[in-house]
Amino acid sequence: MMLLVISYPTALADEAANINYLFDEGLKILHIRKPGVAVDEIKVLIEKIKPQYHHQIALHQHHEIAGDFGINRLHFTEAKRKEMIEEALIKLKSAKYILSTSIHKVEEYKSLSSCFDYTFFGPVFNSISKQGYNSSITEDFIFPVRENRPKVIAIGGINITTVQKINDMKFSGVAVLGAIWETPDESIQQFKALQKTWK
Repeated sequence: MMLLVISYPTALADEAANINYLFDEGLKILHIRKPGVAVDEIKVLIEKIKPQYHHQIALHQHHEIAGDFGINRLHFTEAKRKEMIEEALIKLKSAKYILSTSIHKVEEYKSLSSCFDYTFFGPVFNSISKQGYNSSITEDFIFPVRENRPKVIAIGGINITTVQKINDMKFSGVAVLGAIWETPDESIQQFKALQKTWK
């Protein structure tokens, strides 16, 4: 079961130091998602992250810098995915990239390219970081996962309380943002607590 962390969308104080701590504590994958941030700022952030962790970073924007840092994980937003042709995805897969994307409706899963290794699905619970980004699924929801299809990672409103409900929903993992970064000074403690509960 995967526990992923998504970066805060804007710059944070001591962000790289906190990210290094998270990796030191056993974080497997960090998604760098900073929609309005310039490529140079992203580069500076990555340069401050220990090189041994670069292969555990997934880029949401500025895919062109992946090779500079030995990053082999690329994430495609819903809009970006719809612009991509299958041949381009196949080419990235053959170049050994690990690909991910995001969906918000179960129906989208059925038509998702098998080139994707996993997809985020949500919001599973009401979002912590995005006001008004509320869940539309029921308490007894079970994701209809299929064999030989991308793994499905729950996103939205994941914290110490809600993470315990995820196992019953058949997700392959969880991605957290608000629970980690809403109080940056407590990001490490929050991560450790989530890790403990999730295991």
